[in-house]
Amino acid sequence: MQSTSQDIVKNAAVQWELTVARFEEWSRYVFHFKWWLLLAVFILSALIWWKLIDKSKLVEIVVFTGITCIIVLALDELGEELTLWDYPIELIPLFPPISSIDLASLPMIYSLIYQYFYTWKSFAIASFIFSVFSCFVFEPLFVLVGIYQMITWKSYYGLPIYFAIALFSKGAVALMSRIEKNINHNNLSRPSGIQAFSGRPFQRR
Repeated sequence: MQSTSQDIVKNAAVQWELTVARFEEWSRYVFHFKWWLLLAVFILSALIWWKLIDKSKLVEIVVFTGITCIIVLALDELGEELTLWDYPIELIPLFPPISSIDLASLPMIYSLIYQYFYTWKSFAIASFIFSVFSCFVFEPLFVLVGIYQMITWKSYYGLPIYFAIALFSKGAVALMSRIEKNINHNNLSRPSGIQAFSGRPFQRR
């Protein structure tokens, strides 16, 4: 059934009410100690990332980090929309939720693992260890501090997800790198100028 203009207006009004409610909730605890904690985590994570990252591979690592950010943000927003978990205190009142973790801490750790563990085997082992720590150390710590609340979610549910994020991001970068190398190779091997002309050369009569 096609939505009518009244349905669109009604949906927009409901969405606006939710936005206002989110702003009102956020305004009650903004600049609270826990809010400052999230801000400190975000800034510290960004500074550590910039300090430790290999600048000679900056483009490659930024691409990996960007892919990781997109996946983490999408999954986190999906989980919150499905009421699997909630963030009592958020750094900003709108999407993305708990951006200090999604945009800094998790991508920072993932990218450093990507940088220091070159082979697929070592990367997989390091990523699995990090996944275990994320599920059974970091998440319970966030719950204890009061910046994360599990509703119907269980910590161990996230173990394969954390691991899959790492493998997918590395695989995506490897695939893009392979495509780029093939294109560059084809461009170098392709004849140019007169050599590229496949027809009969032009002759004056």
